Amino acid sequence: MTFKSVDLTGAQAWRLIPTRVPTADLLARVADPADYDLLNALEVQTNRRIQAFGHANAYVAAAFAYSLGGTPSRFNDGTWGAIYVALEPETALEEVRFWQTRYLKGDRSPATRMDFRMLVGTLDGLFLDIREARLPAVYAPDSYEASQRFAREHRLTERGLAYASVRAPGGSAVVGFRPDTVRELRHHHQVVMSWDGVRLEL
Repeated sequence: MTFKSVDLTGAQAWRLIPTRVPTADLLARVADPADYDLLNALEVQTNRRIQAFGHANAYVAAAFAYSLGGTPSRFNDGTWGAIYVALEPETALEEVRFWQTRYLKGDRSPATRMDFRMLVGTLDGLFLDIREARLPAVYAPDSYEASQRFAREHRLTERGLAYASVRAPGGSAVVGFRPDTVRELRHHHQVVMSWDGVRLEL
């Protein structure tokens, strides 16, 4: 089966990550919001795992650093680095909400508040486009065996994959196999979710 590539240069890339900072207002007590990304870059200077990715954007480098040897994901078995972003902020939100809900239910966590940072950047380059491909095994909701094998076959020859989000129907996501696939990833806004023991809501 052959696939076409799509040029996503300049397209917005959205990524939602956990943050230790409860709200932007709290951080604003000690720093100007315009300096949030500078503070993150400063933190990177003491993190050797992230430094291994050289001059990559700090958030991008962190994604690659912690995906190596981390929990396997749809297009990464933990033996190579990758970064996942969404083409829509809503897709990034739903992807994270799905996994956080599964974790909280499995851990039987009591009611709590969770804080996240929504990042936005731009994509750069051509990506193998499988968004409309009929690949049921690759898109299996509870198995990554086929999708990791697919990634293994393409990660050395492709910059990344554009694929249909499994957790946010109608949404699109991208996995980058190289740090330079996502540029200028930066803080956009804070997201707060509340867990009531059953559901994770905004």
